[in-house]
Amino acid sequence: MAMLFQNDGDHELMQYTGLRDKNGTEIYEGDIVHEHDEWGEDGRFEVEFSYNGFWLKYREANEFGFGDPDEMEVIGNIFENPELLK
Repeated sequence: MAMLFQNDGDHELMQYTGLRDKNGTEIYEGDIVHEHDEWGEDGRFEVEFSYNGFWLKYREANEFGFGDPDEMEVIGNIFENPELLK
């Protein structure tokens, strides 16, 4: 059975990545995640669907990549917390 969703303007539909962060929280497109990578760098990144997959958008360099979800923590999303990326 297929389901069709229509955006009513009050809600934003987000795709589930199939991944969970270090706390077990599901990671969706549009989420903002905090990542502490293997080189000791901390950052906040937006999860986007691009290039046929989900990526973390590195705003400073406008590049894409995806790290280890076990090192990430969902801290908000771009629709409710856009200030988290500033």
